[in-house]
Amino acid sequence: MLALLACALLTAACTKKDPNQTSASLPSATQTGANTFGAMVNGVVFTPNDYFGNFGKDLNAYYGAPTSGDPRYMEVDAYDYVASPNKGMRIASNMPLQAGQTYSLQASANNLVSIKYLLNELNEYDVITPLTGQLTITKFDQQNRIISGTFYFDAVNSTGDKVSVTDGRFDVKF
Repeated sequence: MLALLACALLTAACTKKDPNQTSASLPSATQTGANTFGAMVNGVVFTPNDYFGNFGKDLNAYYGAPTSGDPRYMEVDAYDYVASPNKGMRIASNMPLQAGQTYSLQASANNLVSIKYLLNELNEYDVITPLTGQLTITKFDQQNRIISGTFYFDAVNSTGDKVSVTDGRFDVKF
């Protein structure tokens, strides 16, 4: 019996770990203002972390009436400064959003709803034709200042590298 236990432990210890596997998982798709954000980027989990590895600490949300210098109604920024190179995502809207609505994602700030994937904050991946993406607002509560949603998109950078972002979700207080 002891020999079988030792053999099982040795077999488990010798198992190769997949270098793309991560112990992190996506946060649940909640609608409570839990200040969560996550997505799969090319099959790997993305969640915001500050320089010290604190989950969710580099997640910012804004919602308000646009001004002449800032046409945004809404912006959600999430950054992972623990990753090397660091990574981020930015969702922005130049129009009022409504719960239960799905919006096509576009590249430029001139468009109504846009999203970017950032690598090292300088290498931007944008959704450009023929690439696509969607943002669905699942909850928008102005009184409690909560906006939640799901998203997916394909984007490309200036050198033609492509990323596929799936299973995106956020639940933030603004």
